[in-house]
Amino acid sequence: MYYQFIRLKTKTISMRKNLITALAFVAVSLVFTNCKKEETGSGEPEVEFLASLDVETKHAVLEDYTGVRCGFCPDGHLRAQALIDQYGDNVVVLGVNAGSYAAPSANWANFTTPYGQAFINLAQPSGYPNGSVNRVKYAPAATSGTSMGRGSWKSAAEAMMTENSPVNIGAKATFNSSTRELTVKVDAYYTADGNGANKLNIAFLQSGMVANQSGGGQNYVHKHVLRDLITGQWGDDIPAESTAMGSRYSKTYTYTVPADFNGPVIPPGGGEVFIQDCKLAIYIAEGQENIYTGINVTID
Repeated sequence: MYYQFIRLKTKTISMRKNLITALAFVAVSLVFTNCKKEETGSGEPEVEFLASLDVETKHAVLEDYTGVRCGFCPDGHLRAQALIDQYGDNVVVLGVNAGSYAAPSANWANFTTPYGQAFINLAQPSGYPNGSVNRVKYAPAATSGTSMGRGSWKSAAEAMMTENSPVNIGAKATFNSSTRELTVKVDAYYTADGNGANKLNIAFLQSGMVANQSGGGQNYVHKHVLRDLITGQWGDDIPAESTAMGSRYSKTYTYTVPADFNGPVIPPGGGEVFIQDCKLAIYIAEGQENIYTGINVTID
């Protein structure tokens, strides 16, 4: 009897130890399971999608047609900045230096690009400063093209921001200082059907260049200046099958940031590129016109 009791007690203790060991194993397994990254069906970690899936209103994209020898252009710059100050990232501004007031000239900075004249040909500004809001013709402010005087920018932008956008954009930009390579990941989600040929545009902008500006003085600080278009004059095609409601579209671009534009010394060049003064404007348009929406993207 005493021997059987000893055996029973020993067996009970052994069962308790086994139970404790099993519970400890389950707990450790749960910890490792919870720490594991979410994976796709292929076993690879899921890639972060940067665009919102909710219906959102449009952002106003203002292309400010300007020039260093335009005496009234500083007032246009102030009005563009006021929109940014009031509406933040709901407003995207591109300073497009083009036309006779921006043409290269001795003792003046050259902020022109190969793209500005085509923008002006499309917008048909009647004077300077002029600008297009989302490349939409707002009557009666816009006349023959999409461009309008600076007094109409605010009302046009506010009207644009009340409309729902058919697409949302998300993006991330990283810069390698050793190679000067910029990597841009762009995601788009269509909350409604896109119309026609949709184009993805990435504009490289720079602020902080100090140069003479007619009407603004010799130490004028230029902002939001269009330096380059990473996706070319009118953007990169988005496949038609990716523009239907509920579609996701993703693409990654690489771009080597030049040391300067039009020469490092201002004047006569356009100055050096300091990446901390740069950002991207990314927008989607129907062909050459009707920009759905756009976003400002900082560079990490």
